[in-house]
Order: sequence, then structure tokens, then C-alpha cells
Amino acid sequence: MIDGPDCGLWVEVEGSGEPVTVFAHGVTSSIAELEPLAARAPGTRVLFDFRGHGRSESPDESAGYDHAAMRRDLELVTKRYEATQAFGISMGAGAILGLLEDEPDRFRRLAFFIPASLDGPNEGSPTVFPALAHLLETYPLDEVVARTIDAPAQSLLFEKRPYWRALWRQRILRMNRDGVPRALRAYVSGTFPVRNADALRRVDAPALILAHESDPIHDAAVARRLASLLPNATLRVWPEPLAMYDDLGSFAALIGAFLSGSDV
Repeated sequence: MIDGPDCGLWVEVEGSGEPVTVFAHGVTSSIAELEPLAARAPGTRVLFDFRGHGRSESPDESAGYDHAAMRRDLELVTKRYEATQAFGISMGAGAILGLLEDEPDRFRRLAFFIPASLDGPNEGSPTVFPALAHLLETYPLDEVVARTIDAPAQSLLFEKRPYWRALWRQRILRMNRDGVPRALRAYVSGTFPVRNADALRRVDAPALILAHESDPIHDAAVARRLASLLPNATLRVWPEPLAMYDDLGSFAALIGAFLSGSDV
């Protein structure tokens, strides 16, 4: 546990040497879901839980849980461990982009997985996120599992990809019922990862952008727009949600190869 900008942040450091890559998870997630994706990365891997997530502390709501607050957490961890590369999922990708808007030369290599928004709203989250926040505040976690993962509306997605079903079940059962609802509501409060997306054109670092089609929260159009803004971007889009998890080993190897400096 380290002292963060507003609360204690849980950090785990794996590997050694250069490069040093910071890994930033998405809203509702934690280090646990970063580990399999970071496993093939070279050098030192710095994984951390954002405020209100995983094993990190949950400050009072007045401390902030919006994009700017998550950026502060990322910035502190990045500077403390002298990270030279960054990998971010969804909200974590947004935190990295917020830092790059002001410090375009901050990282030598970048990877983004399902970026959710840039300088505008995330179209799919205004109804889904407050509803999940309400469930977390109202019901025991096993009941939240029953009302989400086991709900008929989700059955097709989870039956098709049992790995994702197990992952989401474990995610819910370890969620912080104070911090995660605050983060979910702050996510749709009207703030965005960057103020001016055109500022990202100044980022020269090689960037890998990974996305999939037909995701109501992580629209592939956002990934395509990000690829058009970053001068040295490589975009990979899978044909349906979570298809990259069908072969997790190959997906982790792809991330690791890029962070090792290889073309993918």
C-alpha cells in the first residue's frame, strides 16, 4: 500500500529491469484481471488498483472518482515507479490519455484495450452504470451476481464465453461496495478523459489499440478515432465482444510482444 493523492493505493510490482510498464484496469475491475494480460510483458510490470477498487482504499466521495481523479492515481504511480510504458483498459486507458494530453512525451510505448471515450460521453454507460451501482448498494454480492450474470438477458454472451462468465462472477464477488458505486456514478457525471482529443496528435510513441465490435459500452468507433489521432498507432479490432479472450494466451502474447518492441 502506498500513499496516493487522496487515499492508499495498492500496487504490485512483478519482474525486473527495463522497460517499466504501468498497467491500469477499467471501472469495477482490479489487478486480478490485469495479471493474465500483463504476464508476457517484458521488464518490470507495475499493476495497481485505482481508488475504490480492489485492495485500494475508498476515500470520501468529495475526494473525487471522476476521470480526473483516476488520472491523478495513475500519474502518482507512474512517477513513483518511473514507468516508461503504459497499458490501459477502458477507464485505465482514459486515465493514460488524460495524462498524455498534457504530457505527450510521457511514455515510449502505449497499449490501449477497449477505450471507452475520449472527449465526449460514453453512449452505453448512462443507464448501465447507475443501475449496477444501485444493485451493489442494495443487495448482497451473490444476489448481484444472480441479477446480472445469471439474468436471461446476459445468458447468450456468458454461455458463449464461459471464461468471461467466471471472470465477471469473481469480479463482482470481490467488488468494493463503497468505492465501485461512487466510481460508476462519477463515470457518467459529465467529465471525460481528455478536454481536446486533437491534442493527442502530439503523441509520437508507438501505440497498440485493441477493440471489438458490437460492445454497448466500448464502441469500436472510439478505438478507430483514437487510432486516427495517434500518429504511430496500430489498430486491431475483433469481430465480436470479447473474442480475443477465446485464446487468452495468444492475446497476452500479442500485448507482450508489442510492449517488448515488436511490430504486431
